[in-house]
Amino acid sequence: MKIKRFVALLAILLVSGLPTAGKTFKYHFGTDRKSKKVSTAEIAAIAMLAQALAAQVKQVHERFVANRNQLQILRGQGNARGYLPNEVTGLIVDTRKDLDQAIQSSQPSGTEPLRAWVDAEFQRIQEEIPPPGPTASLPGSSAPRAVAVFASSRGFGMPVFAKKPAKPAPAKPVPPQAPQPQTIPVARADRLLDQVGEVIRKIFVLANTNDLEVEIWVGSTPATKATFRFWPQGNLTGSTPSPTIIQTDGKRNHILRGLYAYRATWGKGAVTQFIEYPNPAGPTVAGTASERLDLVKGSRFFCCQFNEAYCHHVDDEKDCH
Repeated sequence: MKIKRFVALLAILLVSGLPTAGKTFKYHFGTDRKSKKVSTAEIAAIAMLAQALAAQVKQVHERFVANRNQLQILRGQGNARGYLPNEVTGLIVDTRKDLDQAIQSSQPSGTEPLRAWVDAEFQRIQEEIPPPGPTASLPGSSAPRAVAVFASSRGFGMPVFAKKPAKPAPAKPVPPQAPQPQTIPVARADRLLDQVGEVIRKIFVLANTNDLEVEIWVGSTPATKATFRFWPQGNLTGSTPSPTIIQTDGKRNHILRGLYAYRATWGKGAVTQFIEYPNPAGPTVAGTASERLDLVKGSRFFCCQFNEAYCHHVDDEKDCH
């Protein structure tokens, strides 16, 4: 019934000719309310956001493909075929800004989790680009040094110069060769740019299929009743939204997909344990670092194991033990 009502509502919106591209739709994040049924207006808002975002991201993909096709393949060091690093880096950086702007244009606020996920994916890709190496210098020519050859002195007289050798024939000048530029091998650059295309495609599919929201389940072990707070990772808009709170084992629906930071606390007697991500202290004592809460690539099931002091994605509720 929910699906039929949503399809009917979306059809009415489309037939009515309401403008969607570039329009702002308010998306609320950070509520502490328990899971509830979403109103018709909220269903319409997220549907219109998805439509606007799909249109924006489609344009980002078209620009990315056009700019990628303009990259020139050169012969680099060792006569290997490749792209100039600054051109590959420039394309990735520009596409990163373009995609972020597309999300903000669809809705300026409330999309921080999705923007955080995009930012983290591009950061990972850019870290794989090799740093520029030293620039090769042009081969120089050194002029022969004139050396005076003296014969041994005879008595107290002045030294006698040795006989001047015959002047050799002048050598033909060799024109200096331009140094071969440092390049990124074609296969490696294409692999990185394919990853950029995959990030764009992922956002487009989520928007085009109206799959921008997810229901998340959080469990804890060895006992339940832990408090799990999560919020968009990063500080993209200058302020951190108030966290969403789940009591384990519990779930919350209509959570925007994206990347989240979190803090899980569990009290045992007078002692309170906590697990957080990102963890400034690094890996836990047990040596296992907590996973990031990724609601784009990761599953919607998340488990915090306080006996081992880390949280991670699981396939379903039964795997949290």
